[in-house]
Amino acid sequence: MQITTHIAFHYGNLKLYNHPPSTKLLRQRFCLPLVSLRTRRSPVVRKMFFSMAFTLTNTLIILASLMLVVISKGILEERRKRRNIEKNVSENGESGLIEPPSPRKLPIIGHLHLLGGYEVPYQAFSALGEKFGKIVKLQLGGVKCIVVNGEKNVREALVTKGSHFDSRPNFERYQQLFDGNKENSLAFCDWSETQKVRRDMLRVHTFPRAFTNNFFALENIISIETKNMLSQITPEANTDLKPIIAKNCANIFLSHFCSKSFDVQDERFVKTIENFDEIFFEVNQGYVADFLPFLTPLLKKNMERMKCLTHEIRQFVEDEIIEKRFDEFDSESEPADYVEGLIKYVKKDNADFDWNTALFALEDIIGGHAAVSNFLTQVFAFLVKEPHVQKKIQEEIDENVGKNKTVTIGDRNVMPYTEATIFEAVRMIASPIVPRVANRDSSINGYKIEKGSVIFMNNYELNISEELWDQPTKFKPERFLKNGNLVKPDHFLPFGGGRRSCLGYRMVQLISFGVIGGFLQNFTILPADKESYKIQVGSLALKKDTFKFKFVKR
Repeated sequence: MQITTHIAFHYGNLKLYNHPPSTKLLRQRFCLPLVSLRTRRSPVVRKMFFSMAFTLTNTLIILASLMLVVISKGILEERRKRRNIEKNVSENGESGLIEPPSPRKLPIIGHLHLLGGYEVPYQAFSALGEKFGKIVKLQLGGVKCIVVNGEKNVREALVTKGSHFDSRPNFERYQQLFDGNKENSLAFCDWSETQKVRRDMLRVHTFPRAFTNNFFALENIISIETKNMLSQITPEANTDLKPIIAKNCANIFLSHFCSKSFDVQDERFVKTIENFDEIFFEVNQGYVADFLPFLTPLLKKNMERMKCLTHEIRQFVEDEIIEKRFDEFDSESEPADYVEGLIKYVKKDNADFDWNTALFALEDIIGGHAAVSNFLTQVFAFLVKEPHVQKKIQEEIDENVGKNKTVTIGDRNVMPYTEATIFEAVRMIASPIVPRVANRDSSINGYKIEKGSVIFMNNYELNISEELWDQPTKFKPERFLKNGNLVKPDHFLPFGGGRRSCLGYRMVQLISFGVIGGFLQNFTILPADKESYKIQVGSLALKKDTFKFKFVKR
């Protein structure tokens, strides 16, 4: 009497063989021999076999079901926990905070390797957000970091708890660029009473109120310098536009803040503008040495070159802009411009900063022209690829301003499409928000944020996300228009927010409007010969030798 009974697992299904399969078939289907007795014909044994098989089958089904229940319960519990984070914090205070999720890190470099393989690091931040959640904890080299994704979380960090996250990273490069002390910088210093005073002094100049003398003066300056730019254009010739824009934008800033302007052929002036542009490019770069300080010596040659450039800028400012104004200014008189405002302030008793710090602030704000010129060059690159956008702006100019009157910043109310084009260019470039540092133990969306953590706000996600924008990779200025009026969505935060928001963004908008309007009123922009117009996302800074254009008279 023989019986051979087998249970086989095949493609994930439990199968019972009523007849003994061959050895070959057993091997093919990963059969597991349970019993092998020479009792093939016994009804009793056969009955025992079916009983055993049935019992084993039920046991496996029950175990699989239990595993499924446990896994499902875990997933639901995690979802419930994430949904109730804010509720827990409000009810339980700090006890409701949890640690942000964090990927597995490597020795020494931490999570730096996770940023590789992307065009810009902020794309990696988006990928990490999709995998681990909106708040992710990273260790970049020796630096504790928090990645913040999502409009609600970014707004909490920038505005709601802006006072918790108003310091800046302590990167050695920033220290060296500002005479060994990053607190000399307007953009890269920690928040302090000195910083508040410097910002308050600048606000009247960087945010001129409409229909005030300051606004009309800036309007006139922009118009004059735009005409100067146009006069340097040779129609239908390949034109290196960035140097033209940079020199005249610099004159806009110098005229507005310092009551000075220079001949665009002046060699020292031209060299100073080139120095500003190189420094602007430098501060917009990211280096591994920022997070692994032992690599800083590898940057020594470059940093020495940057120090030479900043020294040349300081000499130009003292010789050509300040001249004898510091000694000759009457402290009892009303300042005529930003320079005299600085002089008056440092001469008073108990001033919060000295003249050296004041000069750094002046250089910082003058250097803002480099951001505008780099931005405008990229706007023109977008426009040359989007001739229909050019045509709409030109139609808007012809209909609301005409061909005989010069476009000025006072025409912004009747040219919403042109303003929307500026917004769309800002969105597409997706320039990062300057990182913050937590000045205390705090939280974002219920996640614990440790003091000293560098906070990266993922502006790239806010600008390029398919969840927030229709066809986000397409250049569509009309997305910022509603019923013919300019609108700005809540998730559009390109200039940051709160008390550390960008000081110069109003100047960017005003100058860009005047320049774009002036050019398209007079020219149509065409591609230069053998020129491509790929714009690197996530970076406002362009290299010195960049896009060329061809301009055709209208």
